[in-house]
Amino acid sequence: MKVIEFLKAVRDVPQKNRTPAISDVDLEDLINQIDMTKDDERYAPYPILGSRPQQYIPCGLLMIHEGQAWENHMQSLNQLAKRGGLSWAEALAIIEGKKWRDAEHNENTAEVIVRKMVSEYMKG
Repeated sequence: MKVIEFLKAVRDVPQKNRTPAISDVDLEDLINQIDMTKDDERYAPYPILGSRPQQYIPCGLLMIHEGQAWENHMQSLNQLAKRGGLSWAEALAIIEGKKWRDAEHNENTAEVIVRKMVSEYMKG
């Protein structure tokens, strides 16, 4: 059994019956991180700035919005990744094609929205 298959099987067990316990959120994060290790550049992990523990989103979610990254930050996505990546709000602004002044600035709200986008993206 592959690790991804195991994690998906664990997800089917109600959280209260898991020993040792792992939250649904942590389990979903592990599944997404493993899914992002596919040999396709679109699934390469892109860092979320300041997240602890370090969080990632698939690079492909941002790649088609490179122009907006340039407009908002005057740097390429690669340059931004080398400097630590994007915050949740910055990533959302780029994905939505918004200038920073028109973007959602609340990190918690942006994280929820981006995570939903990641989930849909990973489904294919």
